[in-house]
Amino acid sequence: MKKALLVSVVIFISIITMAVVYELPELVFAHNGRIISVSGEHVVEGSSICVVNLQIPTIRGLSNVAFESFVNSEIKSAIESYRNEIEEMADEAYEASKGQEWPFRTFSVYVTYDAYLSDGILSIDMIFSEYTGGAHPGAARRTYNIDVNGNHMVSFKSLFPDEAFESRLNSLLAEEIGKREDLWLDSFKGVEPDQGFYLKAGRLNVYFQPYDIGPWSSGMPEFVFNMDELR
Repeated sequence: MKKALLVSVVIFISIITMAVVYELPELVFAHNGRIISVSGEHVVEGSSICVVNLQIPTIRGLSNVAFESFVNSEIKSAIESYRNEIEEMADEAYEASKGQEWPFRTFSVYVTYDAYLSDGILSIDMIFSEYTGGAHPGAARRTYNIDVNGNHMVSFKSLFPDEAFESRLNSLLAEEIGKREDLWLDSFKGVEPDQGFYLKAGRLNVYFQPYDIGPWSSGMPEFVFNMDELR
């Protein structure tokens, strides 16, 4: 019994080599006499099966505490679900590799974030990235846009005062996409209702996921427009 326990401990130590939590610098914004901040934890776990590197943001200072708690819970849950999914895949791949001729390649799961406050909208801009043994990592971008005055999430469509706004935006996007030889203009059919976006310094930033309008090597194409030129 003791021998089996010792073996289990040794295996555990060999798999988990490091687990550290760092405090990230606090991002502080002033809006209408209110201080809104975004702080976070940086969780790093080294492992021979799956390396974990997660930045987990926490919003503070919204006028509606219940809504603030809801948003923080949603963000944390999305990160935890993503981590669990990749770790489960890593465990399955590790078990399948035993006795096989091909070596197991350590998986990894990364989450990073940044935050911006512009025109009353707080944006938590996040990158989810994983390596699961393929030719290159997988990645996706997700932004939580929050109306700090009305305490609700902001949809992309809610930015459009009229149909002409969307039409102008699509024309400008098509023009910019067409300027780049590495992007596929034919794949752009107009912005989607859930199009990725955020506001920064009064400008609208529109981004696309990998493979939406270009190959993996083009990353996540992003285009910036002054809101005045769209209205």
